[in-house]
Amino acid sequence: GAPAASAPAAAPPGDDGSRWRWAAAVAGAAVTAGGGYGFLARSAHVEQASAKIQQINEDVFDTSDNLFVFFLDKPEDVEARKKDVQRVLRSLKEEGALQRVSFYYNVRKEGEPPLADGALEEQGADLPPLRCLMYKGQRRTVVHVGSEVPTEQIVDFFKPLNESLTKAQREFIIPTVNNADFVEDVVNASSSARPILVQMYEDTCMLCFLMRPFVNSLAKLLKTSGVPLQIKRLNIEKNDFPDQCPVARGTPTFVLFRGTEIPPDKWEEFRPKDLVGRICKQCPNLPQRVLESMDEMQIGVSSRFRLFSQLTLWTVEMRRLEELVASLPPLPCSLPSGEEEDEGVAFGMASVPPPPKSSDEDSEFNSIASSMMNKDMKRTDLLPDNLEYLQREIDDIEHDAALLGVMLGQSVIVREAAEEEAMKAQSAAALVR
Repeated sequence: GAPAASAPAAAPPGDDGSRWRWAAAVAGAAVTAGGGYGFLARSAHVEQASAKIQQINEDVFDTSDNLFVFFLDKPEDVEARKKDVQRVLRSLKEEGALQRVSFYYNVRKEGEPPLADGALEEQGADLPPLRCLMYKGQRRTVVHVGSEVPTEQIVDFFKPLNESLTKAQREFIIPTVNNADFVEDVVNASSSARPILVQMYEDTCMLCFLMRPFVNSLAKLLKTSGVPLQIKRLNIEKNDFPDQCPVARGTPTFVLFRGTEIPPDKWEEFRPKDLVGRICKQCPNLPQRVLESMDEMQIGVSSRFRLFSQLTLWTVEMRRLEELVASLPPLPCSLPSGEEEDEGVAFGMASVPPPPKSSDEDSEFNSIASSMMNKDMKRTDLLPDNLEYLQREIDDIEHDAALLGVMLGQSVIVREAAEEEAMKAQSAAALVR
């Protein structure tokens, strides 16, 4: 994410929770790992009665959901804020809707940015409200807790997020699954003989975007070849992590389900080549034609990246050409003798509104790329069809850019001719005087 990067960040401060970023992808698709807390080595406990809380670590964050983390500025705050922490803990642990929430604390290391301070919540308050981060699925939010615990806000955050699916989404070559029906559609529907491979993805993830038609084609190939492995998709921007589904802090993540008796297997592989290799291990007797087709698909992913990058660059250039054409002053009503009127010049592109201007070229490029990615993620085509579509789009935009270039050139010629005629007329008038 990112895989580009993504929607509300699920990772702790310092990490956007996405394996791919668009800029890194354009430069060569660099991958980042999840994590980034920077935990202290000490393992102090804040304890009173039965309310016990430990310092969070990366393993807990990478494997657990429904987290409520108290963020403290310095080690001394573990003791200094103990009473406040215990008061909040006791209040929240009594709330039935929060029984699945786990509570931890973290101490900020030197050099790490602090969470935003809440204002001192009462006149005469000695300490600011406690700063806490809540995590559920890929969502996170900061909550400030003062003398009053915002229980309703906290309970509302931990309500499950679930995507409403259309019939078409459920019946596509790769069915989309959601939080509410995950156990029925994945866990109970899978078995050792007919496993289900779930792709956990995000719309804003660069690698998810690049692999979209590849995975579609892969699913169709497996189905038409009679391979007993079905692929399904779960959008973790629109769904929290379902019950019996592992936590994924980066996308895409692939998880193999083989029924209720076998724990799900979260694959480390997420690049096309590695994913194909893992599928070959899972299904060791694939026909040779299937293996050859999967090799061709991997090449197609590289072609898709190249074509999409090319299309994005052309789209940026078209925006700039449109700006130039739209900013031209009105053309002269009459043309110099011997010049034929061009239809495009006659209209002057006056109807073309200038696009929003950006002082930052990188920002403009990223904005256009993100918009095009979002549009592409709604498509359902296979890899060969997508490559043809991208090439057609490139051909069309190159043609349009060439036309705008001609119009700009003709405008310059007409204006220069008009200026020359005006200078001649001035000279003639001066001679008469």
